Amino acid sequence: MENTQYPKGQKIYDLVKEVVDVTGPRLPGSEEEKLGAKIVADQIKRELNATPVTEKFKTPRHACISAIPWLGWASFACFVLFYLSPIVSLIGTALLLFFALTHIFYYSHMLDFLFPKDESQNVYAVIPPKSGKAKYNVMLSAHMDSSWCWMHSLKNANTMIIKTAIGVVSVIILLVVSLVSVILEAKAGHSISFMALQRIFANITGSSKSGLDVALLVFYCLPLICLPGFSFLVGYMSYDKKIAAPGAMDNLSGVATAIEVAKHFAEEESEIAKDAQFIVLGTGAEESGLVGALAFVKAHKDDKNLFNENTYAINLDSFRDMDHFNVVTKDSLQFVPFDKELIEISKQAIDNCGLQSHLIENPVGGSDSTAFAKFGFKTVTLNAQDPRPTDYYHTTKDGMDNLRIDTLEKSFEVVKEVIALLDKKYN
Repeated sequence: MENTQYPKGQKIYDLVKEVVDVTGPRLPGSEEEKLGAKIVADQIKRELNATPVTEKFKTPRHACISAIPWLGWASFACFVLFYLSPIVSLIGTALLLFFALTHIFYYSHMLDFLFPKDESQNVYAVIPPKSGKAKYNVMLSAHMDSSWCWMHSLKNANTMIIKTAIGVVSVIILLVVSLVSVILEAKAGHSISFMALQRIFANITGSSKSGLDVALLVFYCLPLICLPGFSFLVGYMSYDKKIAAPGAMDNLSGVATAIEVAKHFAEEESEIAKDAQFIVLGTGAEESGLVGALAFVKAHKDDKNLFNENTYAINLDSFRDMDHFNVVTKDSLQFVPFDKELIEISKQAIDNCGLQSHLIENPVGGSDSTAFAKFGFKTVTLNAQDPRPTDYYHTTKDGMDNLRIDTLEKSFEVVKEVIALLDKKYN
Protein backbone atom coordinates (compact mmCIF):
# COMPACT_ATOMS: atom_id res chain seq x y z
CA MET A 1 0.00 0.00 0.00
CA GLU A 2 1.33 3.42 -0.97
CA ASN A 3 2.23 5.68 1.93
CA THR A 4 0.75 9.04 0.92
CA GLN A 5 2.14 10.85 3.97
CA TYR A 6 5.72 9.69 3.56
CA PRO A 7 6.06 8.38 -0.01
CA LYS A 8 9.82 8.78 -0.29
CA GLY A 9 10.38 7.50 3.23
CA GLN A 10 8.33 4.42 2.42
CA LYS A 11 10.29 3.81 -0.79
CA ILE A 12 13.58 4.10 1.08
CA TYR A 13 12.26 1.74 3.74
CA ASP A 14 11.24 -0.77 1.08
CA LEU A 15 14.68 -0.67 -0.56
CA VAL A 16 16.31 -1.34 2.82
CA LYS A 17 13.89 -4.17 3.54
CA GLU A 18 14.61 -5.78 0.18
CA VAL A 19 18.22 -6.29 1.27
CA VAL A 20 17.75 -7.07 4.96
CA ASP A 21 15.08 -9.70 4.37
CA VAL A 22 17.44 -11.67 2.12
CA THR A 23 20.87 -11.14 3.68
CA GLY A 24 20.42 -10.31 7.34
CA PRO A 25 23.76 -9.09 8.76
CA ARG A 26 26.49 -8.34 6.20
CA LEU A 27 29.86 -8.49 7.92
CA PRO A 28 32.86 -7.21 5.91
CA GLY A 29 34.07 -9.81 3.45
CA SER A 30 31.22 -12.22 4.18
CA GLU A 31 29.04 -14.02 1.65
CA GLU A 32 26.08 -12.04 2.99
CA GLU A 33 27.88 -8.79 2.19
CA LYS A 34 28.50 -10.00 -1.36
CA LEU A 35 24.83 -10.91 -1.73
CA GLY A 36 23.79 -7.53 -0.34
CA ALA A 37 26.05 -5.76 -2.82
CA LYS A 38 24.46 -7.72 -5.67
CA ILE A 39 20.97 -6.67 -4.55
CA VAL A 40 22.09 -3.04 -4.31
CA ALA A 41 23.52 -3.30 -7.83
CA ASP A 42 20.17 -4.67 -9.02
CA GLN A 43 18.38 -1.77 -7.31
CA ILE A 44 20.64 0.77 -8.99
CA LYS A 45 19.97 -0.79 -12.39
CA ARG A 46 16.21 -1.00 -11.77
CA GLU A 47 15.64 2.36 -10.09
CA LEU A 48 18.17 4.51 -11.94
CA ASN A 49 18.29 2.75 -15.29
CA ALA A 50 22.05 2.87 -14.92
CA THR A 51 24.75 0.27 -15.38
CA PRO A 52 26.29 -0.61 -12.01
CA VAL A 53 29.98 -1.44 -11.79
CA THR A 54 31.24 -3.86 -9.13
CA GLU A 55 34.88 -3.60 -8.09
CA LYS A 56 36.43 -6.20 -5.82
CA PHE A 57 39.18 -5.69 -3.26
CA LYS A 58 40.71 -7.47 -0.28
CA THR A 59 39.79 -6.58 3.27
CA PRO A 60 41.62 -7.75 6.43
CA ARG A 61 39.72 -10.08 8.68
CA HIS A 62 39.60 -9.10 12.36
CA ALA A 63 41.19 -5.72 11.75
CA CYS A 64 40.02 -2.43 13.23
CA ILE A 65 37.19 -2.69 15.80
CA SER A 66 36.78 -6.42 15.29
CA ALA A 67 40.20 -6.96 16.90
CA ILE A 68 39.06 -5.65 20.30
CA PRO A 69 38.15 -9.09 21.79
CA TRP A 70 41.50 -10.48 20.60
CA LEU A 71 43.21 -7.67 22.48
CA GLY A 72 41.30 -8.74 25.58
CA TRP A 73 42.53 -12.33 25.31
CA ALA A 74 46.07 -11.13 24.59
CA SER A 75 45.85 -8.93 27.71
CA PHE A 76 45.03 -12.01 29.78
CA ALA A 77 48.10 -13.67 28.31
CA CYS A 78 50.26 -10.66 29.22
CA PHE A 79 48.85 -10.83 32.76
CA VAL A 80 50.05 -14.43 33.11
CA LEU A 81 53.39 -13.58 31.52
CA PHE A 82 53.91 -10.80 34.07
CA TYR A 83 54.45 -13.42 36.79
CA LEU A 84 56.82 -15.40 34.58
CA SER A 85 58.76 -12.66 32.82
CA PRO A 86 57.90 -8.99 33.34
CA ILE A 87 59.93 -7.92 30.33
CA VAL A 88 57.86 -10.17 28.04
CA SER A 89 54.69 -8.73 29.58
CA LEU A 90 56.05 -5.21 29.03
CA ILE A 91 56.77 -5.87 25.37
CA GLY A 92 53.38 -7.56 24.90
CA THR A 93 51.30 -4.78 26.48
CA ALA A 94 53.28 -2.13 24.61
CA LEU A 95 52.51 -3.87 21.32
CA LEU A 96 48.84 -4.17 22.26
CA LEU A 97 48.55 -0.46 23.02
CA PHE A 98 50.42 0.40 19.82
CA PHE A 99 48.00 -1.71 17.80
CA ALA A 100 44.96 -0.23 19.56
CA LEU A 101 46.11 3.35 18.97
CA THR A 102 47.07 2.83 15.32
CA HIS A 103 44.41 0.36 14.12
CA ILE A 104 41.36 0.69 16.39
CA PHE A 105 41.33 4.36 17.34
CA TYR A 106 43.19 5.61 14.26
CA TYR A 107 42.33 3.51 11.22
CA SER A 108 45.87 2.73 10.09
CA HIS A 109 46.37 -0.30 7.91
CA MET A 110 50.13 -0.73 8.33
CA LEU A 111 49.73 -4.16 9.95
CA ASP A 112 47.01 -5.50 7.67
CA PHE A 113 49.50 -7.99 6.24
CA LEU A 114 49.28 -9.89 9.52
CA PHE A 115 45.59 -10.67 9.04
CA PRO A 116 43.87 -13.17 6.73
CA LYS A 117 42.09 -11.44 3.87
CA ASP A 118 38.55 -11.73 2.59
CA GLU A 119 37.04 -10.40 -0.60
CA SER A 120 34.73 -7.41 -0.48
CA GLN A 121 33.38 -5.08 -3.14
CA ASN A 122 32.24 -1.59 -4.03
CA VAL A 123 29.28 -0.92 -6.30
CA TYR A 124 28.86 2.35 -8.18
CA ALA A 125 27.04 3.85 -11.13
CA VAL A 126 27.36 7.11 -13.03
CA ILE A 127 24.19 9.00 -13.99
CA PRO A 128 24.96 11.61 -16.66
CA PRO A 129 23.56 15.15 -16.39
CA LYS A 130 20.24 15.91 -18.01
CA SER A 131 21.78 18.89 -19.81
CA GLY A 132 24.34 16.65 -21.47
CA LYS A 133 27.32 18.50 -20.01
CA ALA A 134 28.41 18.19 -16.38
CA LYS A 135 29.36 21.36 -14.54
CA TYR A 136 29.89 19.45 -11.29
CA ASN A 137 29.71 15.97 -9.80
CA VAL A 138 27.59 14.88 -6.85
CA MET A 139 28.86 11.65 -5.33
CA LEU A 140 26.35 10.10 -2.94
CA SER A 141 28.16 7.43 -0.97
CA ALA A 142 27.07 5.00 1.75
CA HIS A 143 28.45 1.72 3.03
CA MET A 144 26.66 -1.57 2.44
CA ASP A 145 28.24 -3.76 5.14
CA SER A 146 27.09 -3.99 8.74
CA SER A 147 28.84 -4.40 12.08
CA TRP A 148 29.48 -7.14 14.57
CA CYS A 149 27.20 -6.92 17.60
CA TRP A 150 28.58 -4.68 20.32
CA MET A 151 27.45 -6.71 23.31
CA HIS A 152 28.05 -3.96 25.88
CA SER A 153 25.82 -1.57 23.91
CA LEU A 154 23.11 -4.20 23.57
CA LYS A 155 23.11 -5.05 27.27
CA ASN A 156 23.49 -1.54 28.66
CA ALA A 157 24.42 1.31 26.32
CA ASN A 158 24.94 3.68 29.26
CA THR A 159 27.91 1.68 30.56
CA MET A 160 29.48 0.75 27.21
CA ILE A 161 32.00 3.59 27.14
CA ILE A 162 32.86 3.12 30.83
CA LYS A 163 33.55 -0.60 30.39
CA THR A 164 35.64 -0.02 27.28
CA ALA A 165 37.64 2.70 29.04
CA ILE A 166 38.26 0.41 32.02
CA GLY A 167 39.60 -2.21 29.63
CA VAL A 168 42.03 0.24 28.03
CA VAL A 169 43.15 1.62 31.42
CA SER A 170 43.71 -1.95 32.64
CA VAL A 171 46.17 -2.60 29.83
CA ILE A 172 47.95 0.66 30.65
CA ILE A 173 48.20 -0.34 34.33
CA LEU A 174 49.69 -3.70 33.37
CA LEU A 175 52.16 -1.90 31.11
CA VAL A 176 53.27 0.43 33.93
CA VAL A 177 53.57 -2.37 36.49
CA SER A 178 55.58 -4.45 34.02
CA LEU A 179 57.90 -1.51 33.35
CA VAL A 180 58.50 -0.89 37.05
CA SER A 181 59.12 -4.61 37.57
CA VAL A 182 61.73 -4.65 34.81
CA ILE A 183 63.47 -1.69 36.48
CA LEU A 184 63.38 -3.46 39.84
CA GLU A 185 64.82 -6.58 38.23
CA ALA A 186 67.69 -4.57 36.82
CA LYS A 187 68.46 -3.01 40.20
CA ALA A 188 68.10 -6.27 42.12
CA GLY A 189 70.27 -8.14 39.69
CA HIS A 190 67.96 -11.13 39.52
CA SER A 191 64.64 -12.15 37.98
CA ILE A 192 61.43 -11.19 39.72
CA SER A 193 59.24 -14.18 39.03
CA PHE A 194 56.60 -16.35 40.56
CA MET A 195 59.35 -17.94 42.68
CA ALA A 196 60.23 -14.48 44.01
CA LEU A 197 56.61 -14.03 45.05
CA GLN A 198 56.82 -17.28 46.94
CA ARG A 199 59.80 -15.96 48.86
CA ILE A 200 57.92 -12.75 49.69
CA PHE A 201 54.99 -14.79 51.00
CA ALA A 202 57.40 -16.90 53.06
CA ASN A 203 58.98 -13.79 54.57
CA ILE A 204 55.62 -12.23 55.40
CA THR A 205 54.27 -15.38 57.03
CA GLY A 206 57.57 -16.01 58.82
CA SER A 207 59.54 -13.98 61.30
CA SER A 208 61.56 -11.94 58.82
CA LYS A 209 58.77 -9.92 57.27
CA SER A 210 59.44 -6.26 56.52
CA GLY A 211 57.58 -3.23 55.21
CA LEU A 212 59.34 -3.72 51.89
CA ASP A 213 57.99 -7.25 51.59
CA VAL A 214 54.44 -6.03 52.22
CA ALA A 215 54.87 -3.22 49.66
CA LEU A 216 56.26 -5.64 47.10
CA LEU A 217 53.40 -8.05 47.67
CA VAL A 218 50.82 -5.30 47.13
CA PHE A 219 52.67 -4.15 44.02
CA TYR A 220 52.87 -7.60 42.45
CA CYS A 221 49.22 -8.27 43.20
CA LEU A 222 48.18 -4.97 41.55
CA PRO A 223 47.60 -6.52 38.09
CA LEU A 224 44.77 -8.57 39.61
CA ILE A 225 42.56 -5.46 39.53
CA CYS A 226 42.98 -5.40 35.74
CA LEU A 227 41.22 -8.74 35.17
CA PRO A 228 37.69 -7.27 35.00
CA GLY A 229 38.92 -4.75 32.42
CA PHE A 230 40.41 -7.50 30.27
CA SER A 231 37.11 -9.38 30.47
CA PHE A 232 35.28 -6.23 29.28
CA LEU A 233 37.48 -6.21 26.18
CA VAL A 234 36.88 -9.91 25.54
CA GLY A 235 33.12 -9.41 25.82
CA TYR A 236 33.03 -6.22 23.76
CA MET A 237 31.52 -7.88 20.71
CA SER A 238 30.39 -11.22 19.37
CA TYR A 239 31.95 -12.85 16.31
CA ASP A 240 28.77 -14.86 15.73
CA LYS A 241 27.44 -13.51 12.44
CA LYS A 242 23.98 -14.82 13.29
CA ILE A 243 23.64 -12.13 15.94
CA ALA A 244 25.53 -9.39 14.09
CA ALA A 245 23.81 -6.11 13.27
CA PRO A 246 21.33 -6.33 10.36
CA GLY A 247 22.46 -2.82 9.42
CA ALA A 248 19.10 -1.31 8.48
CA MET A 249 19.95 2.10 9.90
CA ASP A 250 23.72 1.66 9.65
CA ASN A 251 23.85 1.88 6.80
CA LEU A 252 21.31 0.64 4.27
CA SER A 253 19.30 3.74 5.13
CA GLY A 254 22.11 5.76 3.57
CA VAL A 255 22.38 3.48 0.53
CA ALA A 256 18.64 3.62 -0.17
CA THR A 257 18.51 7.40 0.37
CA ALA A 258 21.33 7.86 -2.15
CA ILE A 259 19.45 5.81 -4.75
CA GLU A 260 16.16 7.60 -4.17
CA VAL A 261 17.70 11.10 -4.31
CA ALA A 262 19.57 10.31 -7.52
CA LYS A 263 16.37 8.90 -8.99
CA HIS A 264 14.47 12.06 -8.07
CA PHE A 265 16.87 14.36 -9.91
CA ALA A 266 17.09 12.03 -12.90
CA GLU A 267 13.31 12.11 -13.31
CA GLU A 268 12.63 15.66 -12.10
CA GLU A 269 11.59 18.04 -14.88
CA SER A 270 12.85 21.19 -13.13
CA GLU A 271 16.13 22.86 -13.96
CA ILE A 272 17.64 22.05 -10.57
CA ALA A 273 20.76 19.91 -10.88
CA LYS A 274 20.35 19.53 -14.64
CA ASP A 275 24.10 20.08 -14.97
CA ALA A 276 25.02 17.65 -12.22
CA GLN A 277 26.56 14.26 -12.90
CA PHE A 278 25.55 11.89 -10.12
CA ILE A 279 27.71 9.04 -8.86
CA VAL A 280 25.93 6.62 -6.54
CA LEU A 281 28.51 4.65 -4.57
CA GLY A 282 27.93 1.75 -2.20
CA THR A 283 31.11 0.85 -0.36
CA GLY A 284 32.08 -2.41 1.28
CA ALA A 285 34.12 -3.16 4.40
CA GLU A 286 33.57 0.23 6.03
CA GLU A 287 33.48 -1.51 9.40
CA SER A 288 36.98 -2.88 8.75
CA GLY A 289 38.41 0.62 8.73
CA LEU A 290 36.93 2.37 5.66
CA VAL A 291 38.65 -0.17 3.40
CA GLY A 292 36.11 0.04 0.58
CA ALA A 293 36.10 3.84 0.34
CA LEU A 294 39.89 3.93 0.44
CA ALA A 295 40.05 1.28 -2.31
CA PHE A 296 37.62 3.27 -4.47
CA VAL A 297 39.45 6.57 -4.12
CA LYS A 298 42.84 4.97 -4.78
CA ALA A 299 41.47 3.29 -7.90
CA HIS A 300 39.79 6.42 -9.31
CA LYS A 301 41.60 9.46 -7.87
CA ASP A 302 43.11 10.22 -11.28
CA ASP A 303 39.84 9.72 -13.17
CA LYS A 304 38.81 13.30 -13.92
CA ASN A 305 35.34 12.16 -14.89
CA LEU A 306 34.70 11.08 -11.28
CA PHE A 307 37.10 13.16 -9.21
CA ASN A 308 37.92 16.76 -10.06
CA GLU A 309 37.82 20.18 -8.40
CA ASN A 310 34.03 20.23 -8.86
CA THR A 311 33.32 16.85 -7.27
CA TYR A 312 31.33 16.90 -4.01
CA ALA A 313 31.32 13.64 -2.06
CA ILE A 314 28.30 13.58 0.25
CA ASN A 315 28.54 10.60 2.56
CA LEU A 316 25.22 9.38 3.98
CA ASP A 317 25.65 7.33 7.14
CA SER A 318 22.65 6.25 9.27
CA PHE A 319 19.21 7.89 9.33
CA ARG A 320 16.79 7.19 12.14
CA ASP A 321 16.50 9.88 14.82
CA MET A 322 14.40 12.90 13.85
CA ASP A 323 15.86 15.07 16.62
CA HIS A 324 19.45 14.42 15.60
CA PHE A 325 20.03 15.54 12.04
CA ASN A 326 23.79 16.05 12.13
CA VAL A 327 26.48 17.51 9.94
CA VAL A 328 29.72 15.74 10.79
CA THR A 329 32.50 18.30 10.48
CA LYS A 330 35.45 15.93 11.04
CA ASP A 331 36.49 12.50 12.18
CA SER A 332 38.42 13.54 15.27
CA LEU A 333 40.59 10.45 15.72
CA GLN A 334 41.43 10.40 12.02
CA PHE A 335 42.58 14.05 12.27
CA VAL A 336 40.70 14.86 9.07
CA PRO A 337 38.40 17.92 8.80
CA PHE A 338 35.73 17.98 6.12
CA ASP A 339 34.92 20.64 3.53
CA LYS A 340 33.79 23.94 5.09
CA GLU A 341 31.56 24.90 2.17
CA LEU A 342 29.71 21.58 2.21
CA ILE A 343 29.35 21.82 6.00
CA GLU A 344 27.68 25.24 5.74
CA ILE A 345 25.45 24.16 2.85
CA SER A 346 24.41 21.01 4.74
CA LYS A 347 23.59 22.97 7.89
CA GLN A 348 21.49 25.40 5.89
CA ALA A 349 19.71 22.54 4.13
CA ILE A 350 18.70 20.93 7.43
CA ASP A 351 17.44 24.26 8.74
CA ASN A 352 15.55 24.91 5.49
CA CYS A 353 13.73 21.60 5.99
CA GLY A 354 12.36 22.79 9.32
CA LEU A 355 14.74 20.73 11.43
CA GLN A 356 17.30 21.61 14.09
CA SER A 357 20.76 21.15 12.62
CA HIS A 358 23.65 19.95 14.75
CA LEU A 359 27.33 20.37 13.90
CA ILE A 360 29.23 17.50 15.49
CA GLU A 361 32.65 15.93 15.37
CA ASN A 362 32.77 12.18 15.12
CA PRO A 363 34.45 11.43 18.48
CA VAL A 364 35.50 7.85 17.74
CA GLY A 365 36.07 5.74 14.66
CA GLY A 366 35.66 7.21 11.21
CA SER A 367 33.38 7.61 8.22
CA ASP A 368 33.91 7.14 4.51
CA SER A 369 34.36 10.91 4.21
CA THR A 370 37.80 10.43 5.75
CA ALA A 371 38.87 8.44 2.69
CA PHE A 372 37.78 11.26 0.35
CA ALA A 373 39.27 14.01 2.52
CA LYS A 374 42.64 12.27 2.84
CA PHE A 375 43.02 12.57 -0.93
CA GLY A 376 41.99 16.22 -0.93
CA PHE A 377 38.44 15.88 -2.22
CA LYS A 378 35.49 17.93 -0.97
CA THR A 379 33.33 15.88 1.35
CA VAL A 380 30.95 15.91 4.28
CA THR A 381 29.03 13.27 6.23
CA LEU A 382 25.33 13.62 7.03
CA ASN A 383 23.32 11.47 9.39
CA ALA A 384 20.25 11.44 11.59
CA GLN A 385 21.49 9.48 14.55
CA ASP A 386 21.72 10.11 18.27
CA PRO A 387 25.50 10.44 18.80
CA ARG A 388 25.25 9.06 22.32
CA PRO A 389 25.63 5.30 22.94
CA THR A 390 22.39 3.48 22.10
CA ASP A 391 21.25 -0.13 22.10
CA TYR A 392 20.42 -0.01 18.38
CA TYR A 393 23.83 1.09 17.05
CA HIS A 394 26.00 -1.88 16.01
CA THR A 395 23.64 -4.35 17.66
CA THR A 396 20.96 -6.86 16.71
CA LYS A 397 18.36 -4.12 17.24
CA ASP A 398 19.46 -2.27 14.09
CA GLY A 399 16.73 -3.96 12.07
CA MET A 400 13.61 -3.02 10.16
CA ASP A 401 11.51 -2.61 13.31
CA ASN A 402 13.83 0.16 14.42
CA LEU A 403 13.65 2.30 11.27
CA ARG A 404 11.38 5.34 11.25
CA ILE A 405 9.73 6.15 7.94
CA ASP A 406 9.13 9.79 8.87
CA THR A 407 12.86 10.28 9.48
CA LEU A 408 13.68 8.58 6.19
CA GLU A 409 11.32 11.03 4.46
CA LYS A 410 13.17 13.93 6.03
CA SER A 411 16.55 12.44 5.12
CA PHE A 412 15.44 12.46 1.49
CA GLU A 413 14.33 16.09 1.77
CA VAL A 414 17.57 17.17 3.45
CA VAL A 415 19.87 15.55 0.88
CA LYS A 416 17.73 16.91 -1.93
CA GLU A 417 17.99 20.40 -0.43
CA VAL A 418 21.78 20.09 -0.08
CA ILE A 419 22.01 19.44 -3.81
CA ALA A 420 19.57 22.27 -4.61
CA LEU A 421 21.71 24.72 -2.62
CA LEU A 422 24.88 23.39 -4.21
CA ASP A 423 23.35 23.85 -7.65
CA LYS A 424 22.93 27.61 -7.02
CA LYS A 425 26.70 27.91 -7.13
CA TYR A 426 26.70 26.76 -10.74
CA ASN A 427 23.38 28.24 -11.91
